[in-house]
Amino acid sequence: MGSIAAVAELSVPPAAMNRRSSFAETLTIAFVFGLAGCEQKTEHAEAPPPPEVLVTQVVKADVPIVHQWVGTLDGSDNADIRARVTGYLQKRNYQEGSFVKEGDLLFEIDPRPFEAALAQAKSDLAQAQAIQLATQAQFERNQELFNKKVISVQEYENTRQLNEANVAKVGAADAALQTAQLNLGFTKITAPFDGIAGVSQAQIGDLVGPTGSTSTLTNESKVDPIRLYFPISESEYRAHSNLLRDAMNKPESERQEIIEMLFADGTVYPKRGRFSFVNRQVDPTTGTIMIAANFPNPDRTLRPGQFAVARAAIENLPDALLVPERALVDLQGNYQLGVVGADNKAEIRAVKIGPMYNRQAVVTEGVKEGEKVIVEGMQKVRQGMVLTAKPYEEPKADTANSRRPRERGTLQAEQKAPSS
Repeated sequence: MGSIAAVAELSVPPAAMNRRSSFAETLTIAFVFGLAGCEQKTEHAEAPPPPEVLVTQVVKADVPIVHQWVGTLDGSDNADIRARVTGYLQKRNYQEGSFVKEGDLLFEIDPRPFEAALAQAKSDLAQAQAIQLATQAQFERNQELFNKKVISVQEYENTRQLNEANVAKVGAADAALQTAQLNLGFTKITAPFDGIAGVSQAQIGDLVGPTGSTSTLTNESKVDPIRLYFPISESEYRAHSNLLRDAMNKPESERQEIIEMLFADGTVYPKRGRFSFVNRQVDPTTGTIMIAANFPNPDRTLRPGQFAVARAAIENLPDALLVPERALVDLQGNYQLGVVGADNKAEIRAVKIGPMYNRQAVVTEGVKEGEKVIVEGMQKVRQGMVLTAKPYEEPKADTANSRRPRERGTLQAEQKAPSS
């Protein structure tokens, strides 16, 4: 067999031997590179790069605490426009729902019966004055005769008393004349102040008067300034009674404009208001006390009956620790933060937070000033993981204040951005 193998080997041409050698070398090289590639892939799978997160530092600042309450708008003055005399409504001289000025004519009652009554009163007064002048002259003559002892005391007293009675009748006739003049004036019903006049509740030709179903002709509200009424709890009133008392001790024109008004769509009224008054008592059924604030309304866009939210900074939280609101992880009312240490290792901490302030949260427990908290990328982080930290920049688009949920029935407390 050995001789056969030798013969076979000798029978292979040299060129074929060279091709086989070249092919084997190629396979060997490919195998070696393949092993090297597998080793590199294995090394990549075992040591991925640290995840990238965006971080910012915990800062310390004084935070104004802003409380807010739901309220209702109403006129700073409201009036039921009523007829003060009985008569038939003759004219309506205003546009319903329009702005009227003090003294503008709203309604007219048929004046003819009152003009006749005035003429009668003038006639009665003139008659009473004529009679009184006659008795006055008789009294003066009898007084001279009495001084000369020509007439008796009884005769003198009779003329004196008669004259005094006629003087009283003149006074009564004059009062009746003034009443007639007033009644005639009351046939023209005017606006008591600048404001918005409502829908007419009486029609032309109705018999109107001080009493009855048509006693109120329309309503008017003064809307500049307009008043926002809102209730606060008894506990809040006790906590801030000194502040409210100090405000009430000043004239309204000297009180600070610290109250903001928000609407249901989140917009903020551009003008601020002042505290107007605190009601005299706590409502025993609700446990709240009514507060009112006046807001300028020069274009008269705000109307009574609208709902709005009053928001005011009534206390200050000094040296509060702040983190971006979006850095918080909410776990059913419990909050966590990711913190990057000096060795770039992640630490997940439970924290306690207070109110919100300009898209930032006040942290009352769990972090220190200057520590780096994770704002974005928290979903990739695990406890003790090495991280690549890059600085976070606050977006500039949304500047609206945010708030965290509170329990139902409690007042919302959120923070107000400092004015620039």
